[in-house]
Formats: sequence, structure tokens, C-alpha cells
Amino acid sequence: MSHRKQLHDVFPGRAKQINQILGFMGNSWVSTPPSLLINGNSSLGKTAVVKAVLSTVLAGKSPSRYAFLDCVECHTPRLIFEHAIYQFRNPPPTPAGSLPKQPKADISTEQDSLDQGSGGKDEQEEGSISNKRRKAATATGDIRKKQKTGATDNNEQIWDKCENINEFVEWCRKICDQDDIDDSKNTSLDVGRSAGKKDTRYLVLDRAERLRDTAPSLIPVLMRLQELTGRNICVILITQIVWEKFRSKTGGYEPIVLNFPQYTKTETIAILERDMPQGEDPVMYMRFVDLVYDVFQRNCKDLNEIRHLVSLLFPLYVKPVKEGKMQSTEVLKLHRHIQAYFVEAMDKLYLREISSMEWSDRTLQVASKSDERGHDSGLTRISGAPGSERAMMTAVGVQNVFDLPYFTKFILIASFLASYNPAKLDMRYFAKVSNQGGKMTKRAKISAAKKHGHDQLGSKLRQQLLGPRPFQIERMLAIFYSILDEEVEENVNVHTQIASLVSLRLLQRVTPMDKLDSIKCKCNVSYEAIKAIAKSTKFDIDKYLYDFS
Repeated sequence: MSHRKQLHDVFPGRAKQINQILGFMGNSWVSTPPSLLINGNSSLGKTAVVKAVLSTVLAGKSPSRYAFLDCVECHTPRLIFEHAIYQFRNPPPTPAGSLPKQPKADISTEQDSLDQGSGGKDEQEEGSISNKRRKAATATGDIRKKQKTGATDNNEQIWDKCENINEFVEWCRKICDQDDIDDSKNTSLDVGRSAGKKDTRYLVLDRAERLRDTAPSLIPVLMRLQELTGRNICVILITQIVWEKFRSKTGGYEPIVLNFPQYTKTETIAILERDMPQGEDPVMYMRFVDLVYDVFQRNCKDLNEIRHLVSLLFPLYVKPVKEGKMQSTEVLKLHRHIQAYFVEAMDKLYLREISSMEWSDRTLQVASKSDERGHDSGLTRISGAPGSERAMMTAVGVQNVFDLPYFTKFILIASFLASYNPAKLDMRYFAKVSNQGGKMTKRAKISAAKKHGHDQLGSKLRQQLLGPRPFQIERMLAIFYSILDEEVEENVNVHTQIASLVSLRLLQRVTPMDKLDSIKCKCNVSYEAIKAIAKSTKFDIDKYLYDFS
């Protein structure tokens, strides 16, 4: 019960999940279900809670009763098998590659004796001490060699590398049987434990969604690891996706699913309260945390991102108070002071256009200059860019937010051309073979504009001023295949990409949904945004636009 209460205090808002994991584990010798899946969004404490529960409940067990692996580091089945075997055979506090405790104790003992007797020893005694230190160093080197080869002092057995799942299953059996023999003397110490009961071992795979790409056939086998080994081994998967995306066509056992829900406002503020810097006013800090949550929680659900914003913006919030320009009770003035920084942080930091250190240095430098001038710097001066440059950054932000695939960008460019170019000029712009030998020149554009009732500037009925015009999907696809110099890959479904653009509201469907043929759409993207997208694909869109400036 003390461990349970301690874990509840360390992880606020996760008491229910901690109780469920502890109930799932039960006593160390009780059989557990074969697998457990823990899912939830990022920054919800999944990894930290599982690691803390295992290290707290299974503390003092040597060798370790659990192996904690990151699927980003262990990106192949062989790395997973070998790291799991190594962690099962070594105590949890000992990191991989470190020396055993006994040689370190010998060396420290020799060092202590050397320090105590350094004042009154003769040369002979110093020589003997140096000889002892050489022997200790030699023993340490031997242990390093044994550790690299996998040899042990007890039976000098060399542990081979684990290449496949069959070898991993066999090693798990040997490790469990050997550890249970070593622990058989202490079984009488556990109340309610009968003879022959063996401790449960846990194989934890963090960021397990990586297994779908690297080793998709490994997941069904891990779900049956307890059955294959015949030992009490439980597999715990920690992931951000649901179990339905792990299922394979070959089938397999269904794990017990434990979901970590999103933090509520009370739980988030309770976590942020622990990050309060020393020496700060608690009332002022909590008021600022509540303000940050109300401003950013609609656009940002990541707890680590909110903690980062609080630590970054709070020094700017309390700066006028520390300089004596405002009082801590002047809430409205402090809110107006920090409002410009909120807008800048939401525009820059969340899109990661600049680093947080660069943003902090820039804002502090501009703020100091504005204080010397004696007036507020404003949002434009905080950004350090003029209005036109800032507008271009906002336009480029559209591209950063959606991050469209390569062929989807060309579909959007073709849609923009179909919306703003007359259909009569498609042959002149997009035909592969033309009788006039090339694209329309500037002189030809002016003559065509006069023919269609425009003046030289095209200001009479310019499509740019009228807005996007609906186009048929077939016409847009013809433009798409014309401007694309390479062939479309077979696995690219163009109509699926168009549906995605419609769902993102980059394309707007004009025809009703019940009409399946002759579908018409129009482009819903500005010229600045489409120019930025065309620039990312190295496509000169100005050469294909008619009467546009």
C-alpha cells in the first residue's frame, strides 16, 4: 500500500491507471495474462508510469524480473532478443557495459588504504600497494574481457547471440529455470506462495508501433510468448495507436487494452505546479499557468509543449514586476504585456520555424530596446520582420502545417491553374506539342486579353479579382499529367489524393454529393500559399498563369 500511495503522489491524475496495472500484475508468483497493450496520445505518462511501477514493485530482484526496450533503439528482432536476454540476466540498476560491483569495491578499498597510509609509508610498502593496484587493474581487465565474450565466473559459459525467435524462446526458458533454482531457497519468505510457483517476468516494448514496419510478423509471436515458452512471461506494449492497427491477417491473441486518457485542466495544472521556480510567488505563478492553459489548450494538447511554453514565457511575464514597473496585483496590465508574446509563441514556436533559444534571445533583445525607447515594441517589432515578410511567413506556414506529399502538391497546383486560367487556353499552355512552338509569350497574352475584352492590364474581368472558377475533375487531371514531368507511381491513387484535399478544405466541391459524374471543384488556396508550394517542388507557376500579377 505504501508503494501504491507513493506512485499516486508522483503521478497526479494517473491513480486509476496505476491501480489497474498493479491489479494486472498481482503478486510476483501469480500467473498473469499473456499480454497488455497500453495506448494513448503523447505526453500522457505511459512510459514513466510503467517504468516506475515495475522498478518499484520488482525492486531488489536480482537478476531482473523485467526488460524495458525502446523499439526506436532496438529496431530489429535480433536487437530486441539480445537486449531482452541481457536485461533478464543482470540486475536492473546495473547499466549495460558497466563493471560488476566487486572489482570496483576492491579498487576503492585499495585506494582507501593508500590514502590512509600515505603519510608514514616507506618505499617498500608503497611498492606493495602499487603491486596490489596493478593486480586489481588486471582483474578488472579480465572481467571486461569476460563481459564482452559473455563468460561468467560461475560456469564460464559463453552466451551465444540470438538470431531468431526460436533461439529467443529457448533462452527465455533457460533463464527462467536458472533464476527459479537460485530463488528456491527464499520461497518460504513469501506469504501465500506455494512450492513450485515462479516469478513473473515482463517484457516491455516502448513505442511498439515501430514493430509494424520493422518486424510485422513478430507481434503475433510476442502475443503468444507465454504459450511458446511455457513460462510465466508477460509482454507489455506501449504505443500511441489502437490495437486494431496491430492486427495481422494471420490472427493472434488479443491483449488486454489499457487506455491513458487526456489530462483534465485540474490534472494539468497540478502537474505544472510542480515546475514552479524557486523563490517565485505561488499565486502569481498559478495565475500565469491558468492563463497559458486557457490560451493554448485548444491548439496544443501536448503536456510537454505546454510545460515548455510555461518555462519560456514566465520570465517575460514577471519581468515588469521584478523591475518595479508593475505590481503583481495588476492582472490586466500583466495580461496586456504578455499578450504579444503569446501571439508570437503560437505563431513561431508551435510551427518550429525557429528554435526556442533563438526566439527567447530575440524577444529579450527587442524588449530591452523597446524599454530604452520608453514605449511598447508591439507584435511586429517582436517578430523582427517587416509586415510583408511576416505575411510571407504566414503563407509559408500553410505549407508547413499540411506538409502535403509530392504528387498531392502538383494536384493542388493543377487545381489552382484550372480555377484561374480560361479553359480555351489550355492547349496553348499545357499541350505537349503546339503549332506555335512553345508557351504563350507576354505579347501573345496581351493580344489574347484584348480579344477577350480586357485592357492591357487585364483589370476589366480579371479572374484574380473575381475569385476561383469551378472546374471539372477531368480537366484538372489533364493539366496535372501535363505539368508533371515524371510518371505517376502505380501505388499513388490520384482520386484518393483529391478526396484528401477536399477534406482539408483546400479544394471545395461545387456539385452535390449525390452526383457521381462530371464532378466540379474549385481551388480554395491563396496565390501566396500556392506559390510557396510550387517553390518547394521547383515548379515555376508564373509561366502557366494567364493574366495574373
